[in-house]
Amino acid sequence: MINLTDHMSNMPAANVDELLSDLRSAYEASEARFRAVIEKSADVTAITDANAVMTYVSPSIDRVLGFKPEDLVGQAGFVFIHPDDEERMRDLFATALRDNTDPPTAPFRARHRDGRWLRLTAQGTNLLQDPAVNGIVYVIRDVTQQYELEHRVRQSERLEAIGQLAGGISHDFNNVLLVIRGYTSLLRSALEGSPLVADVDEIANAAERAAQLTRQLLAFSRRQVLQPTLLDLGEVVRGIEKLLRRSMSEEIEMQVDVADGLPPVMADPSQMEQVLMNLVLNARDAIPAGGNVRISLARAVLEEGLPLSPPVPSGAYVALSVEDTGTGIDEADLPRIFEPFFTTKGESVGTGLGLSTVYGIVAQSGGTIDVAARPAGGTRMTVFLPAASGFVARQEEEPVAQRLPAGTETILLVEDEDPVRELVARVLEDVGYVVLPAARPSEAQQLAARNGIDLLLTDVVMPEMSGYDLATRVRLAQPATRTLFMSGYAHKALGEASELPEGELLRKPFTPEQLTRAVRAVLDGDSIAEIA
Repeated sequence: MINLTDHMSNMPAANVDELLSDLRSAYEASEARFRAVIEKSADVTAITDANAVMTYVSPSIDRVLGFKPEDLVGQAGFVFIHPDDEERMRDLFATALRDNTDPPTAPFRARHRDGRWLRLTAQGTNLLQDPAVNGIVYVIRDVTQQYELEHRVRQSERLEAIGQLAGGISHDFNNVLLVIRGYTSLLRSALEGSPLVADVDEIANAAERAAQLTRQLLAFSRRQVLQPTLLDLGEVVRGIEKLLRRSMSEEIEMQVDVADGLPPVMADPSQMEQVLMNLVLNARDAIPAGGNVRISLARAVLEEGLPLSPPVPSGAYVALSVEDTGTGIDEADLPRIFEPFFTTKGESVGTGLGLSTVYGIVAQSGGTIDVAARPAGGTRMTVFLPAASGFVARQEEEPVAQRLPAGTETILLVEDEDPVRELVARVLEDVGYVVLPAARPSEAQQLAARNGIDLLLTDVVMPEMSGYDLATRVRLAQPATRTLFMSGYAHKALGEASELPEGELLRKPFTPEQLTRAVRAVLDGDSIAEIA
């Protein structure tokens, strides 16, 4: 081994100076590279001494937390850590000191200079015994966006599971409600003029309230029947604006800002009104002492990977925002705000279905929702719906027929729920139709083989085969047969094509009036879009 000191002592002075200069240059270059790596890194490098006092903080702390390094050097390393995380981080530091080990990688929340709480992770290396460092070196990374994305994914999965349960219960309950409402209607007709009519009306009103709850649950679970059309959201906002203003107290100022030249969206008009109404009423309830509610419509472009729930592809969207100046939403409540029956308004106020209904309608329409705190206080909820192309058709409203239509055609009725089948058969027979009831698709095929069928009226979800498959088989034998499907589910939720196979869909629970009008419309070759 060469002794550098002995070697230099035998060298000419000029050569010694040159060697020292080279060594100095190499050291400075190495130090410059090290400093560049540390100071230009997106992660923060921090060094604390044995007392947890920061002796060095890299310049990237400014980008991550908004502080200058000189603001923090000399302060305790726990100064910007969330109070709920501080004890855990102190314990990890104390363990590393006691055992002379590296602190494990740990997540924690840290306060940004502007007051926000960010999600960070710290990976530590114990170099207290290294005289060149004499401290614990931490590499701190901002994982806020990653955390929010993972949080939204978990939230979407949880809401999907809740939605499947809610949708299944609501679908079964719709069959029960269909029977209650149907026989209530028949009973009311039979008791016309009797004092008992008022009691029957109360039963009908209660059944309607229950039906509204199931519609909200089906909206959340994305299993309701939508009737999407090319829609101008600006017209929706302007059409319901007066109603929204009447729902506000005098202490609340409502502003509406609709951008010009917005593209249309493909959505159900009545459901979009429901979305806007629920968002605005939710904002109103957040400012009981008065304040501002602002509704705005604008263009938006979403990129891949944004922490939105549910996730949506990148592209052009129309953004519907409702902002309020209220108390905001507690961070602990954020994961649950779209769950059915969850509310922070107290037991006697609301059902907790407003935001869950919004979530379901928007998700089923191919959109997504972003919830954010406003800088000045309050909450901003933004619904993004995919921009569509084309022109919005202007249609005149048609007068609704006052008398129930009747007929003499032959109807093959297929429904596996006995009470529903018996009610529907009775209603149709009372207005003159010939009804061939079947409890199973196989039974229906046998009846179709022996009889001429004008209309197939079938449930969608049944044992043996779906109503769609049954309709295909019946039409192979009798091509002129028209089809009317019944279901409480949306056809997309059933895994079918986005278009019904040569038939119309009547959503459950329907009334006898809606049923007879729908049957007559399909037999006459008309659409039932405005019936149920």
